[in-house]
Amino acid sequence: MTAPLQHTKQGIKFNWPAVISLLILTAIPGIPAIIIVILVLLGSGAVAGVSEAINAQYFLTPAAILTHGIAGGLFFLTMPWQFSDRIRAYHLRWHQITGRVAVMSGCVMALSGVWMHLMLSPHDLGSRFMSLIILSVAICGAFIVAVVQVIKGRIEQHRAWMMRAVALALAAITPIFTGAVLQLVFSAWTGGSEILAALHHDYDRLIAMAVNLVVVEWMLRTKLRSARENSVLAQ
Repeated sequence: MTAPLQHTKQGIKFNWPAVISLLILTAIPGIPAIIIVILVLLGSGAVAGVSEAINAQYFLTPAAILTHGIAGGLFFLTMPWQFSDRIRAYHLRWHQITGRVAVMSGCVMALSGVWMHLMLSPHDLGSRFMSLIILSVAICGAFIVAVVQVIKGRIEQHRAWMMRAVALALAAITPIFTGAVLQLVFSAWTGGSEILAALHHDYDRLIAMAVNLVVVEWMLRTKLRSARENSVLAQ
């Protein structure tokens, strides 16, 4: 039994495109989060010319930023590797342990984002704050469903929900790109561009959730269609 199994594993790819893409995307908030955590732990003024560059409030109320930053750093370091088929095949135990870290850090990151907003902007409880709450609940909900699916042995459903959860987590980054597109396309529209920019600022997280989930569902449908076509050809 060992030889055929080993032979089967040899055909499993690492899936570098997905891993590297996720590493790059999560590095956008992940690396700054790690730097901010280090600076906050060192204290204000510890690194001349650098400590002054971050929000002074971080040093006054460090608990929220440290929780959010540490969770974000762990998510950045563990989550991308969950999408390597080869690691799952050859190092299942490592995949399971880091997967638990990725899920827990992702949920803590989402919830502490709300906490951080309340600490830094306690009077800003409008549409932008409500969008943050919706996003945080959606991230935690998707991760919980993914965990339930793997406990029940539904591996394909687990993978699909992990993709959705990560897509939601990356909705914190997508506004960088949607904002850039908005500025590029509508910058010449006098008056209208300001209105669109204001709407984007208030609802950018909800827009990002929709965009990211559409992309993931398209990927899942494409993968399913490809699997069905290969199955038909194999018969």
